[in-house]
Amino acid sequence: MPRFLKFIVLLAFCDTVFALPNDIEKCRINDERCLINSSNKVLRKYYGGITEIDLQSLDPFMVDKLKVLHDYGVIQGNGTLYNIKLYGLKTATIERIYGFDKNQLEIHFKVPKFHFKGLYKAQAYVFGFHSQGEGVFTLNFYDFAAKLIIKLQRYTRNGKTYFKTVGSDISSTVRTGDIEATSLSRALTWLVNQGFDAVLRSSIKSYVGDVWTQYYEQKINNVLNKVPIEELFLP
Repeated sequence: MPRFLKFIVLLAFCDTVFALPNDIEKCRINDERCLINSSNKVLRKYYGGITEIDLQSLDPFMVDKLKVLHDYGVIQGNGTLYNIKLYGLKTATIERIYGFDKNQLEIHFKVPKFHFKGLYKAQAYVFGFHSQGEGVFTLNFYDFAAKLIIKLQRYTRNGKTYFKTVGSDISSTVRTGDIEATSLSRALTWLVNQGFDAVLRSSIKSYVGDVWTQYYEQKINNVLNKVPIEELFLP
Protein backbone atom coordinates (compact mmCIF):
# COMPACT_ATOMS: atom_id res chain seq x y z
CA MET A 1 0.00 0.00 0.00
CA PRO A 2 1.41 3.45 -0.93
CA ARG A 3 2.43 5.68 1.98
CA PHE A 4 -0.28 8.23 1.20
CA LEU A 5 -3.03 5.60 1.41
CA LYS A 6 -1.56 4.27 4.66
CA PHE A 7 -1.72 7.80 6.07
CA ILE A 8 -5.38 8.14 5.05
CA VAL A 9 -6.23 4.79 6.66
CA LEU A 10 -4.42 5.85 9.85
CA LEU A 11 -6.36 9.13 9.97
CA ALA A 12 -9.64 7.30 9.52
CA PHE A 13 -8.78 4.90 12.35
CA CYS A 14 -7.79 7.75 14.68
CA ASP A 15 -11.13 9.47 14.01
CA THR A 16 -13.10 6.34 14.90
CA VAL A 17 -15.10 6.75 18.11
CA PHE A 18 -15.31 3.53 20.12
CA ALA A 19 -18.15 2.84 22.57
CA LEU A 20 -18.75 0.40 25.37
CA PRO A 21 -20.68 -2.79 24.50
CA ASN A 22 -24.44 -2.22 24.73
CA ASP A 23 -24.92 -4.58 27.66
CA ILE A 24 -22.55 -2.60 29.93
CA GLU A 25 -24.58 -0.30 32.14
CA LYS A 26 -23.51 3.33 31.80
CA CYS A 27 -23.54 5.56 34.86
CA ARG A 28 -23.22 9.23 35.67
CA ILE A 29 -19.63 10.11 36.35
CA ASN A 30 -20.19 10.60 40.11
CA ASP A 31 -22.80 7.86 40.75
CA GLU A 32 -20.72 5.53 42.90
CA ARG A 33 -23.43 2.93 43.51
CA CYS A 34 -24.10 2.55 39.79
CA LEU A 35 -20.35 2.42 39.01
CA ILE A 36 -19.84 -0.36 41.60
CA ASN A 37 -22.69 -2.47 40.20
CA SER A 38 -21.64 -1.94 36.58
CA SER A 39 -17.94 -2.62 37.26
CA ASN A 40 -18.62 -5.86 39.11
CA LYS A 41 -20.83 -7.07 36.24
CA VAL A 42 -18.04 -6.26 33.77
CA LEU A 43 -15.55 -8.27 35.84
CA ARG A 44 -17.86 -11.28 35.89
CA LYS A 45 -18.69 -11.22 32.18
CA TYR A 46 -15.70 -9.62 30.47
CA TYR A 47 -12.71 -10.80 32.54
CA GLY A 48 -11.36 -12.35 29.33
CA GLY A 49 -11.17 -8.92 27.67
CA ILE A 50 -13.11 -6.84 25.13
CA THR A 51 -11.28 -6.68 21.80
CA GLU A 52 -13.25 -3.71 20.42
CA ILE A 53 -12.04 -1.31 23.14
CA ASP A 54 -8.63 -2.94 23.62
CA LEU A 55 -9.42 -4.33 27.07
CA GLN A 56 -6.96 -7.22 27.39
CA SER A 57 -7.48 -10.29 29.53
CA LEU A 58 -7.76 -9.63 33.27
CA ASP A 59 -8.10 -13.30 34.22
CA PRO A 60 -5.67 -14.72 33.45
CA PHE A 61 -3.63 -11.54 33.69
CA MET A 62 -0.33 -12.10 31.91
CA VAL A 63 3.12 -10.57 32.39
CA ASP A 64 6.10 -11.57 30.25
CA LYS A 65 8.92 -10.97 32.71
CA LEU A 66 9.46 -9.71 36.25
CA LYS A 67 12.63 -9.19 38.30
CA VAL A 68 12.35 -9.90 42.04
CA LEU A 69 14.65 -9.15 44.97
CA HIS A 70 14.33 -9.76 48.69
CA ASP A 71 17.57 -8.71 50.38
CA TYR A 72 16.87 -8.71 54.12
CA GLY A 73 15.70 -11.05 56.88
CA VAL A 74 16.26 -14.80 57.14
CA ILE A 75 15.12 -15.34 53.55
CA GLN A 76 17.17 -13.48 50.94
CA GLY A 77 17.10 -14.02 47.22
CA ASN A 78 16.89 -12.66 43.72
CA GLY A 79 15.74 -13.97 40.42
CA THR A 80 13.55 -13.64 37.36
CA LEU A 81 9.97 -14.74 36.87
CA TYR A 82 8.61 -15.08 33.35
CA ASN A 83 5.57 -16.27 31.40
CA ILE A 84 3.53 -15.34 34.48
CA LYS A 85 -0.22 -15.85 34.62
CA LEU A 86 -2.32 -14.46 37.46
CA TYR A 87 -5.75 -15.93 38.14
CA GLY A 88 -8.45 -14.63 40.47
CA LEU A 89 -9.66 -11.23 39.31
CA LYS A 90 -12.91 -12.66 37.96
CA THR A 91 -13.81 -13.45 41.58
CA ALA A 92 -12.91 -9.94 42.78
CA THR A 93 -15.50 -7.73 44.41
CA ILE A 94 -15.25 -3.99 43.86
CA GLU A 95 -16.49 -2.31 47.02
CA ARG A 96 -15.87 1.33 46.09
CA ILE A 97 -15.06 3.13 42.84
CA TYR A 98 -15.13 6.89 42.52
CA GLY A 99 -13.16 9.98 41.56
CA PHE A 100 -13.59 10.18 37.78
CA ASP A 101 -15.14 13.62 38.25
CA LYS A 102 -12.09 14.77 40.24
CA ASN A 103 -9.55 13.21 37.84
CA GLN A 104 -8.35 10.76 40.51
CA LEU A 105 -9.84 7.30 40.27
CA GLU A 106 -9.95 5.28 43.49
CA ILE A 107 -10.90 1.59 43.51
CA HIS A 108 -11.30 -0.57 46.63
CA PHE A 109 -11.54 -4.29 45.92
CA LYS A 110 -11.13 -7.74 47.50
CA VAL A 111 -10.06 -11.06 46.01
CA PRO A 112 -10.56 -14.35 47.92
CA LYS A 113 -7.54 -15.97 46.25
CA PHE A 114 -4.88 -14.82 43.82
CA HIS A 115 -3.07 -17.66 42.06
CA PHE A 116 0.18 -16.98 40.19
CA LYS A 117 1.80 -19.53 37.91
CA GLY A 118 4.90 -19.23 35.76
CA LEU A 119 8.57 -20.04 35.28
CA TYR A 120 11.42 -18.89 37.48
CA LYS A 121 15.19 -18.77 37.75
CA ALA A 122 16.47 -17.74 41.16
CA GLN A 123 18.99 -18.11 43.93
CA ALA A 124 18.32 -17.66 47.62
CA TYR A 125 19.78 -17.87 51.11
CA VAL A 126 17.44 -19.32 53.72
CA PHE A 127 18.83 -19.19 57.27
CA GLY A 128 22.25 -18.86 55.63
CA PHE A 129 21.91 -21.93 53.39
CA HIS A 130 22.43 -21.26 49.70
CA SER A 131 20.06 -22.68 47.09
CA GLN A 132 19.44 -22.03 43.44
CA GLY A 133 17.17 -23.46 40.83
CA GLU A 134 14.87 -22.92 37.91
CA GLY A 135 11.56 -24.41 36.88
CA VAL A 136 7.86 -23.88 37.48
CA PHE A 137 6.48 -21.93 40.42
CA THR A 138 3.00 -21.41 41.86
CA LEU A 139 2.17 -18.70 44.37
CA ASN A 140 -1.09 -18.15 46.24
CA PHE A 141 -2.36 -15.13 48.16
CA TYR A 142 -5.45 -15.54 50.33
CA ASP A 143 -7.92 -12.80 51.29
CA PHE A 144 -6.25 -10.04 49.29
CA ALA A 145 -7.66 -6.51 49.76
CA ALA A 146 -6.41 -3.38 48.04
CA LYS A 147 -6.98 0.29 47.36
CA LEU A 148 -5.81 1.36 43.90
CA ILE A 149 -5.43 5.07 43.12
CA ILE A 150 -4.95 6.21 39.53
CA LYS A 151 -4.34 9.84 38.64
CA LEU A 152 -6.13 10.94 35.47
CA GLN A 153 -5.69 13.76 33.02
CA ARG A 154 -8.17 14.96 30.40
CA TYR A 155 -7.13 15.79 26.87
CA THR A 156 -8.89 16.49 23.56
CA ARG A 157 -8.37 14.51 20.35
CA ASN A 158 -10.35 15.09 17.17
CA GLY A 159 -12.96 17.09 19.06
CA LYS A 160 -13.52 14.41 21.72
CA THR A 161 -12.38 14.45 25.34
CA TYR A 162 -10.48 11.47 26.75
CA PHE A 163 -8.86 10.40 30.00
CA LYS A 164 -5.28 9.19 30.25
CA THR A 165 -3.47 7.84 33.28
CA VAL A 166 -0.56 9.87 34.67
CA GLY A 167 0.41 7.86 37.75
CA SER A 168 -0.83 5.26 40.19
CA ASP A 169 -0.34 3.81 43.65
CA ILE A 170 -1.66 0.85 45.60
CA SER A 171 -1.95 -0.17 49.24
CA SER A 172 -2.90 -3.73 50.08
CA THR A 173 -3.23 -6.39 52.75
CA VAL A 174 -3.28 -10.16 52.56
CA ARG A 175 -4.04 -12.76 55.23
CA THR A 176 -1.46 -15.33 54.19
CA GLY A 177 0.00 -17.23 51.25
CA ASP A 178 2.12 -20.15 50.11
CA ILE A 179 4.52 -21.04 47.36
CA GLU A 180 5.71 -24.15 45.51
CA ALA A 181 8.62 -24.37 43.11
CA THR A 182 10.19 -27.25 41.21
CA SER A 183 13.93 -27.76 41.79
CA LEU A 184 13.58 -26.63 45.41
CA SER A 185 13.78 -29.35 48.01
CA ARG A 186 10.74 -30.15 50.14
CA ALA A 187 12.66 -29.03 53.23
CA LEU A 188 13.54 -25.65 51.71
CA THR A 189 10.00 -25.12 50.43
CA TRP A 190 8.72 -25.90 53.93
CA LEU A 191 11.12 -23.36 55.45
CA VAL A 192 10.08 -20.68 52.96
CA ASN A 193 6.40 -21.27 53.67
CA GLN A 194 6.98 -21.23 57.42
CA GLY A 195 8.41 -17.74 57.10
CA PHE A 196 6.13 -16.79 54.23
CA ASP A 197 3.92 -14.35 56.13
CA ALA A 198 6.88 -12.22 57.22
CA VAL A 199 8.36 -12.20 53.72
CA LEU A 200 4.97 -11.55 52.18
CA ARG A 201 4.15 -8.54 54.32
CA SER A 202 7.60 -7.01 53.89
CA SER A 203 7.67 -7.35 50.11
CA ILE A 204 4.02 -7.18 48.98
CA LYS A 205 4.24 -3.43 48.38
CA SER A 206 7.21 -3.83 46.03
CA TYR A 207 6.28 -6.98 44.16
CA VAL A 208 2.51 -7.15 44.16
CA GLY A 209 2.00 -3.43 44.52
CA ASP A 210 4.27 -1.12 42.58
CA VAL A 211 5.25 -3.56 39.83
CA TRP A 212 1.82 -5.05 39.12
CA THR A 213 0.07 -1.67 39.36
CA GLN A 214 2.06 -0.46 36.37
CA TYR A 215 0.60 -3.28 34.28
CA TYR A 216 -2.97 -2.65 35.46
CA GLU A 217 -2.54 1.06 34.81
CA GLN A 218 -1.43 0.30 31.26
CA LYS A 219 -4.49 -1.90 30.63
CA ILE A 220 -6.83 0.78 31.96
CA ASN A 221 -5.06 3.40 29.85
CA ASN A 222 -5.57 1.30 26.71
CA VAL A 223 -9.34 1.48 27.22
CA LEU A 224 -9.40 5.17 28.17
CA ASN A 225 -7.42 5.96 25.03
CA LYS A 226 -10.08 4.28 22.88
CA VAL A 227 -13.36 5.41 24.47
CA PRO A 228 -14.18 9.15 24.84
CA ILE A 229 -15.49 10.37 28.19
CA GLU A 230 -18.83 11.11 26.50
CA GLU A 231 -19.14 7.39 25.68
CA LEU A 232 -18.05 6.19 29.12
CA PHE A 233 -20.69 8.01 31.18
CA LEU A 234 -24.26 9.24 31.06
CA PRO A 235 -24.68 13.01 30.70
